[in-house]
Amino acid sequence: MKKVIFLTIISLCFSCDKDEFEDKINEYNNKPKSEDLKGFWQLKGLYKPENNENSNEVSLRNGTIAGIGSNEILFLDDNYLRFLNKSNPNEKYAVDSKNRFYWCNENNFIKSLYHQSFLYQNTEIIEEFQLPYRFGETNDTLIVQSDGEIMYLLKTEDVDYEEYSVD
Repeated sequence: MKKVIFLTIISLCFSCDKDEFEDKINEYNNKPKSEDLKGFWQLKGLYKPENNENSNEVSLRNGTIAGIGSNEILFLDDNYLRFLNKSNPNEKYAVDSKNRFYWCNENNFIKSLYHQSFLYQNTEIIEEFQLPYRFGETNDTLIVQSDGEIMYLLKTEDVDYEEYSVD
């Protein structure tokens, strides 16, 4: 079913013209972005796990494009949603500059939009994702659902990260 939805989205994107892409991006840029959501959120584990053994094996993803695992960071700023990863505990968090998602929030969903251009093929695609969310007892705990799992993230101070490009 996911493949059918994905292929439908892709085929719709091929029929869109440049103005439609710009309109969709502008729509995301002009929609509200809660100040309470902005910032760095560290994925801690399953929310109220039934079995504590697997609580460290959680992951939060936007389709197959990007995601984070346990103790990695979801970063929401004024313009973009990013997933900050670490390949080694001693390294700095990092993110591929291509994996930036436009975002907004409405009706208890963090909605995100991924736009990619393939200049050599004169093709553009847009993919949209949404994560249902709510805050815990205080606004420093974010509870989200992804791939059927309910997880919690804790707000953390500014995180030092590096944005790189793979061309």
